[in-house]
Amino acid sequence: MAAWSERTLIERIRLASQKKSDGLLKSIGDDCCEVALSGSFLISTDTLVDSVHFDNSFHPPHLLGRKSIAVNLSDIAAMGGRPRFVLLSLCLPENIEWDWISTWLDGALEILQEHDCVLIGGDTVKGRSLVLTVTVLGEPVAPGSVYRDGAKEGDSIWVSGPLGSAGGGLELLKYNKNHPDSLDLSSWEALLGAHLNPVPCIGIGMELARSGLISAMQDISDGLATDLAHLCLASEVSAVIHASHLPFLPELSSAAAALNLNIEDLILRSGEDYQLIFTVKSGKEEEFTRLMSEKGKDVYQIGEIRSGRGVILQNDKGSDDISFQGYEH
Repeated sequence: MAAWSERTLIERIRLASQKKSDGLLKSIGDDCCEVALSGSFLISTDTLVDSVHFDNSFHPPHLLGRKSIAVNLSDIAAMGGRPRFVLLSLCLPENIEWDWISTWLDGALEILQEHDCVLIGGDTVKGRSLVLTVTVLGEPVAPGSVYRDGAKEGDSIWVSGPLGSAGGGLELLKYNKNHPDSLDLSSWEALLGAHLNPVPCIGIGMELARSGLISAMQDISDGLATDLAHLCLASEVSAVIHASHLPFLPELSSAAAALNLNIEDLILRSGEDYQLIFTVKSGKEEEFTRLMSEKGKDVYQIGEIRSGRGVILQNDKGSDDISFQGYEH
């Protein structure tokens, strides 16, 4: 029997969550938290289930704590917002060790502190499976949130960073689990980090929203092929992307070769990159490029928005509709 109790865990969380924050009137300790509302709030929630969304056998608890929060912060980044408050709901098996729980919580609190976001409450229960549910509240920055449904014909399509890294990292970890010590994983630390410890694009998301040059945006959680298809469906447009323009880390090529995987599949179809995919208003590309250069942000143009439906990939073999060919749970 693990040496922990719900009361012990709640007290541990309460003591770690005494940070003051503008707008927070009452934190953990009453039946509800209370925040002061001065405008609209962005609200998102995600549930992570052991053996479905993560593999507890190779995902260190500290990094899993960070990732549990990061995937939710990424949803706020996808709207160009600033994260403010977080609620945690934890279903924990009775045999889980206190050290695991405490280390997981350290990781979660660490990334919250990095983004000036405050844990304000939640719930804990015991159950058969490890289930982690995170709800994040954020606020838009001026001039307002960026939605998926604003892309127009003639807009250009961009991403905030390299693609396929998290998928490559996951495949390496899965292979190593089944074939221990057959690969030197130190050669692919960037890919492993992309899967185990993703970085939400909060800063650039707010810069994009503030610019007024962006027409639509979302994060890439289920793969470019699927998430761009969601954006196109919401905007009632189609997209053409060019395979030769898709950014990826050099390490992805060697990982794909070592695992006998198709690198294009990793770039287009693997999930959890948590980069942003967005469209720049037609005719604003030069102004946008200049602004990103001034801000020191590396962004990559990968295609353009057209009329019609679907996501079309153009490569040296021709054209192919890849709509919704990304990751599915």
